[in-house]
Amino acid sequence: MKKITIKSLLVIALAIIPMTFFAQEEQTPTNHWYIGIEGGATQFFGDNTAFKMDQTSWDAGLFFGYNFKNTIYLYANLGYVDLKGENKGFFKVNKLNLIQGNINLGYDVLQLFKLNPHRLLGIVPHVGYGMMMHRSEIEFNDGTVVKNGYSDSNNGPGFGGRRAVFQIPVGINFVFNFTKHFQANIDVVATKTDTEGMDCVRRGKHTDWFSYANLGLAYKFGIRDAKKCPECPEVEPATPDCEACKDAIREAVEEALKNYQPAAVEAEEEEVEEVEAAAVVWEDKDIHLQFKVGKAEVAKTQANDEEAKKVTDDVNAGREISVIRTVGYASPEGNEEQNMKLSEDRAKATSAFLQEKLGDKKEGIDFETEGMGSDWDGFYAALENSNISNKAEIANTIKNSENPTATLNQMKAQYPELSELLNALRRTQVFVK
Repeated sequence: MKKITIKSLLVIALAIIPMTFFAQEEQTPTNHWYIGIEGGATQFFGDNTAFKMDQTSWDAGLFFGYNFKNTIYLYANLGYVDLKGENKGFFKVNKLNLIQGNINLGYDVLQLFKLNPHRLLGIVPHVGYGMMMHRSEIEFNDGTVVKNGYSDSNNGPGFGGRRAVFQIPVGINFVFNFTKHFQANIDVVATKTDTEGMDCVRRGKHTDWFSYANLGLAYKFGIRDAKKCPECPEVEPATPDCEACKDAIREAVEEALKNYQPAAVEAEEEEVEEVEAAAVVWEDKDIHLQFKVGKAEVAKTQANDEEAKKVTDDVNAGREISVIRTVGYASPEGNEEQNMKLSEDRAKATSAFLQEKLGDKKEGIDFETEGMGSDWDGFYAALENSNISNKAEIANTIKNSENPTATLNQMKAQYPELSELLNALRRTQVFVK
């Protein structure tokens, strides 16, 4: 095996880096155990860089660990490493191998740029600590053969007289979660050892070390799934990948929003005389036109046309309606002043949309509009009726924050499912009497 093997794996690993910034779709759950195998090319170094060998060899191993939200990796590694090489003019390696075991901790650095626990690809620097048992046979140019780590020569406490020393592996792992239960990786590692005896050359200045570049495959298990959608049981509603799941969340949000009435409407009802209130009351037409982030335009879609029919059908059927009142809302992600203006614009846009649909039959009907600003009440109601884990903790954290809006935006990164709730809050409601 030529020395270019490690270089080739490094080139492949570096080529993966740009792809990681575009891998944003969910393919794997967050917390899980995993177990895998790996193997690849090795390179041996002696006391210092002048002793770099000119050959590569091979290694193979097993690893087992736990992944915290696809961000923190804690795992154990057990492997066999074979090393070869020749320092021309000095010595050559006849045999050099070791058995190693270590504990490692890694962190996906891409989460520092944009937190997303459902990323397909990751870049995970890691560091570890462990022990290895090695043996070697070195032949010098004068024909002298020196052994280390054999039962009959410089033996140690390990298997077959192997020498046992500590090691510190440091590396970077390129991870690809290509299915729910399988993960591939390219792991490039340099290991510093606590011995000068691997190459049987003791100069007292530097300890020996080696490196390897491995390809690996892991199986993920012990997955803690959220409550399943009955129409697609392999998908979590908290991070929906299908329309059925999105519809389920949307319906839960809308049901929660029906449980409260705008304070402005209730106040106006209290001002109506008792006799008149018994005869004329506001009727919620259950129209919920939704808007894009920061936008107030009503999209000309079939869905919005169907919503408008809840009013226009009554008018066309001859029902007498004196007032159509439109109330606008904004999701609480922006500042209060901007959200108040945005909610007012949405109410006006919805009113204009209904007038356009009514045509000449709008004559004699008073149209009122009002903006309610940030819909915090709707958010907490929707959160309470959702399937999001830790929803009580999320609500308390935001309510007790000095800046609830900033806290909400931070928690959206940790809980992407909050975005689906917020989508339903960018809306208007229509009342008639």
